[in-house]
Amino acid sequence: MYKLILKNSVKTLFLLFFLFISATGTAQSDDSKFLPNIVPPSPTAGELGKFGNVPVGLFTGAANISVPLITFKTKDLESPISLFYGSNGIKVDEVASNVGLGWNMNFGGVITRTVRDKNDETQTTVYPPDDLSNATDEQKVQFYKAAGQDNADTESDIYSFNFNGNSGKFIYDKNGVPVLVNNQKIKIERTGINNADFILTATNGVKYYFTEKETTTFRSSGAGHSIPVGSVTAWYLSKMTHPNGSEIYLTYENYTMNYVASNSQSLIMSYPPIQEDCWKVVYAKAPTLSGIISQNMTVIGKRINKIFSKNMTDGYVTFSYYSQGIYDEVIGDNKIENITLYNKENIEIEKIKFDYLKTANQRVFLQNITFLDPSKKYTFEYINQTEFPQRLSYSQDHWGYFNGKNNINLVPKNITGYNLDLNNIDYNGADKEPDKNYAKIGLLNNIIYPTKGYTEFDYESNTYWGEKTTYPTKTILNLERSPEDHNPTGSTYTITSPINQRIEFLGRVNYVSNQAPQYDENGNLIPDPSNTGHFSAAMQISSTDAPGVFLPFYELTQFGVPYPHQSSFTFINSTESQIVDNVFYFDAEAGKSYTLVLYKNGIRAAARVDVSYYATAPVTVNTNIETGGVRIKSTKDFATEGAVPVYKRYYYANKEDINHSSGDNGKTPLYLDIATQRKTCSSSDGMVLCLYTTLYDLVVSSSSMISLFDTGSSNCFYKYVTVSEGGDFFENGGEMKEFTVDRDGAGQIVLGDTEIKSAPLTNFGWDNGLERKSQIFQKKKPGSEFVIVAENENKYKLDLSYNKEITAYSVRKNYEEPCPLSQSVQNFSIVEYKTKGYWFYLESSIAKKYDLKGLNPIETTTTYQYNNPVHIQLTSQSTESSLQETLQTIYYYPQDASLVSEPFVNDMITANRIDTPLRTETFKGGVKLSEQKTQYAKDDTTANLLLPKFIYAAKFPNSLSTGNGLKRKITYDKYDEMGNILQYTPEAGLPVSVIWGYNKTQPIAKIENTVYDNIPVGTITNLQTLSDADKDNCLGESCSEQRLRNELNVLRNSLLGSFVTTYTYNPLVGVTSVTDLKGMTSYYEYDTVGRLKFVKDNELNVLQKYCYNYKGQQTDCSDNTSTTVILYKSIARSGLFTKNNCAVGGTGTSINYTQEIGAVNSDISQADADNKGLIKFNADGQAFANDTANCTFWNVAKSQIIMRNNCVAGGTPDSASYTVPAGRYFSNLSQADADAQAQAEINTNGQAYANANAKCTFWN
Repeated sequence: MYKLILKNSVKTLFLLFFLFISATGTAQSDDSKFLPNIVPPSPTAGELGKFGNVPVGLFTGAANISVPLITFKTKDLESPISLFYGSNGIKVDEVASNVGLGWNMNFGGVITRTVRDKNDETQTTVYPPDDLSNATDEQKVQFYKAAGQDNADTESDIYSFNFNGNSGKFIYDKNGVPVLVNNQKIKIERTGINNADFILTATNGVKYYFTEKETTTFRSSGAGHSIPVGSVTAWYLSKMTHPNGSEIYLTYENYTMNYVASNSQSLIMSYPPIQEDCWKVVYAKAPTLSGIISQNMTVIGKRINKIFSKNMTDGYVTFSYYSQGIYDEVIGDNKIENITLYNKENIEIEKIKFDYLKTANQRVFLQNITFLDPSKKYTFEYINQTEFPQRLSYSQDHWGYFNGKNNINLVPKNITGYNLDLNNIDYNGADKEPDKNYAKIGLLNNIIYPTKGYTEFDYESNTYWGEKTTYPTKTILNLERSPEDHNPTGSTYTITSPINQRIEFLGRVNYVSNQAPQYDENGNLIPDPSNTGHFSAAMQISSTDAPGVFLPFYELTQFGVPYPHQSSFTFINSTESQIVDNVFYFDAEAGKSYTLVLYKNGIRAAARVDVSYYATAPVTVNTNIETGGVRIKSTKDFATEGAVPVYKRYYYANKEDINHSSGDNGKTPLYLDIATQRKTCSSSDGMVLCLYTTLYDLVVSSSSMISLFDTGSSNCFYKYVTVSEGGDFFENGGEMKEFTVDRDGAGQIVLGDTEIKSAPLTNFGWDNGLERKSQIFQKKKPGSEFVIVAENENKYKLDLSYNKEITAYSVRKNYEEPCPLSQSVQNFSIVEYKTKGYWFYLESSIAKKYDLKGLNPIETTTTYQYNNPVHIQLTSQSTESSLQETLQTIYYYPQDASLVSEPFVNDMITANRIDTPLRTETFKGGVKLSEQKTQYAKDDTTANLLLPKFIYAAKFPNSLSTGNGLKRKITYDKYDEMGNILQYTPEAGLPVSVIWGYNKTQPIAKIENTVYDNIPVGTITNLQTLSDADKDNCLGESCSEQRLRNELNVLRNSLLGSFVTTYTYNPLVGVTSVTDLKGMTSYYEYDTVGRLKFVKDNELNVLQKYCYNYKGQQTDCSDNTSTTVILYKSIARSGLFTKNNCAVGGTGTSINYTQEIGAVNSDISQADADNKGLIKFNADGQAFANDTANCTFWNVAKSQIIMRNNCVAGGTPDSASYTVPAGRYFSNLSQADADAQAQAEINTNGQAYANANAKCTFWN
């Protein structure tokens, strides 16, 4: 921004906005802090925006990018709208939000619900005995059987909320009481028809109403259609209400979105492969890959369309969307096109346009957001965004991120478990290994800011430290017997196995004709008559330790089960038309050598075996292992194109070993489960007996049975993260942070033999992600040790005064019991897990600062106490330095026992206004320094609102005679129905009254030394009516704003002895005029996008002009449009001028001439005013010199011969010449006067000079 200052005297112009100056001009003490802040701040130049320094969530490595858009405000409330981007990778099946992939828009608030088991309100909730572990067997069985009913709900849903800086989770106990997971004193109420809505009251008493409901319905298809299951999954904020009466409303439009949320697939086979069915019939199910099963989702949702208040002066915000089919990824997923802020006259104050890119793969990326000022624009660039695959692509890793693999199925390969090698089964399993080069595709890698600065992001794979085994390339040994080889004892080969391994064999035996192939007239091969088919080949193997003892080979069945071939493996012959591959293997032991013998017989028979094995041992090392998702590797902030960047490199490791990942990998994917069925066996006569058999199937799922995001949104957490500043090697120092990694854990099995892998976890990890330590350090030179500059250590306390547990049971019916018994529950698996409620807080923080050598620390310990679990607010904060100096502040709240007698504390508690300290005390070394107390009232003077009435304070020790040593500092005498202060009286001061206008949202007059009730009601009403009608910003008598100013001046003139300051506004933009105590008005004008443009004085002279441009852009101040007359004043000048009208012989003197500011005015530009001022300055300065300066005349040289006249008798006198040089004398009158002065010197001094210097001559 370029600001043109036109007058030096404006430096104190804005002071009145920030200080309440008393009418007498007396300087105020710090008691001014008790005065209400009801006067508007000075208008400021438009915010051009910042660039760079994007925070990184170090615990997970995700960039946390926030872009503020618009904040809708009332007098007491606000609803900010912003964009947020934070990602460790874009999942393939992810549906873009209404602002594009990876982005979310924050506005208002929402409560979301995760339905566990069945939704709470529509099912029969089954609760166990209070102490299940000590219950009787009969009580347990009754609970187990009840829990196993299809319509039973044994798990409480969990609700998450996020609104206006408040976020958390809660759950309902069996009594219907909400329990917060992290202890917060947010009041939660159910309301509406059937208690279907929510009211949440924050600790400042603001109520938030969540009544707009979104319903989600799931249904699977592909293996028959499941029964649709639908629940309310979100409640959107529809209203917020301040205790003073301000309200903000949010309205929504309905939309429906139908799409496939995900696809699944399974592989099923009997396990064990061969089982006994009824009556000893064999049960064997070959591996069967299912078709694709689609999880269909229908969302009957809510889309924000307007934010407004009940006061039209606040304006309103609208949201518009692109038409269906333009940028939606799925039907109904319309993207936001515009967000617009209007004033009450429906004039756009701000408008934000969203532009997107929709790729050929139907993925939508946010490209630009452009504000009403078109130069204020954000541009977003992504990594190879056009290569990001379409939704539901099979190219996914275990975590759902893109891995670039050309999979044709979803069930993964390379799965182990249940002593079954599924790799033995050919089902074209999916490669689900992560690939960092593909996982980062589609991620944001560049933000270009309105300043034209930009930030670049580089990513790398998440890693953890572990053992990694690298196998060598397998050796392929070719064993061959030719048709001419007739050795009956076989051919022998020896191999040595360095490890336990499976040695694989691929063998063939076939007839080799010695004549050219013959074909019939149809092109068919004519069999060689010499090929009788009487040939064969076989393989034997024995250990060199026990020659002659032949070991078994194995061949895999269609179930993947090994089938043994004892002593030898005999090949199946190939024919002339079909080659047969004989695939078998042998399990070798480490360190043993084996003898292989290949036999073959038959005329013209040839045999070949390819032996594949590891001839050398694999290498196992501890190293960084890649896992799912990516993290920020580095950021570069550029001020402009080509500028030297601010570079940060992130190492997710301890600074002492930056190549050793500190990552905690979390859960390993699990895809296997056992499905059990009990089958009733029929008798031979057809009668059904209570006989059954139990059969088992192995189910391989396409998705992990356990959540890979078990504790939060990232699968990988980092205990240590070290940031290098300025380069990769800590060129400008660095910082290291240490976090707590504490994951949630599995529940407890209470029935059955195995856990339910999909059961929710118990949230043990209350401190997961908390920062424990940080260090700032320097590196003096490459290769040198780190020098600690500063460090900090945090300690947290888990306060057991709030210790909640809600127990839930995940129930799975493993099979239908064919012969149910009253006490039989063996067909169930039940896992008990808990949702725990915690109260934890920062207990202390120890900060140390070191000298340049990393020595001599100065330590400061800050201790925090939360001594009242009723309100859980900070009650004491103390700081102790290494100098043994302790400073302490103690806070008292409405729910503290010491304030029980204070007026209206119960009203504050009822309204949940519990977070504001009513009394504060400070101490130093245990000695009290000060105290402040606020007393509330709720009566006629406060318009029956609960508002501050008195503030008392004092410094200690003092000589006050009152019991508590406090003195009243201010009285809030009167409020209106909106909670605006109408009158207050400072300590020993004059009453100050305030008139509120613009629908009672802005102060339009501050009147000192006048009681509010003494101001005529008609005067107040007239001023408020005029302000409500103000819809322009001009000075003509017909202008609504000028009419308001005129009436404000009438008010000023009518209140003799009062000191009045008045204000006018352009609501939602800023103050437009301020008339001070002396009646002098300053005017403020704004450009079309709401930025300050002109500051003018009382005479409309431009004092300041603001011109806006970004760095590197040419300054443009050509826009002089104004709602008032623009007068530019010439600058002040001063200089010497020489008189130039002297008579001949005279020399003019110089004199200083000063031209004041504004000698010349211009309505064109400042430059024009200055140029004209310079012309006038030169003309007036010369005339001033000619008129007032002097002419100086210097004498010409004069000489005269003078005879000596004092010789004694007889002497003859000589003569001497007396000379007055030129320039000895001057005159400001004339040349003649200067010469006369020279002649006067001759007349005065000439004779004496001759008498002294001429000679007397004497002759004889």
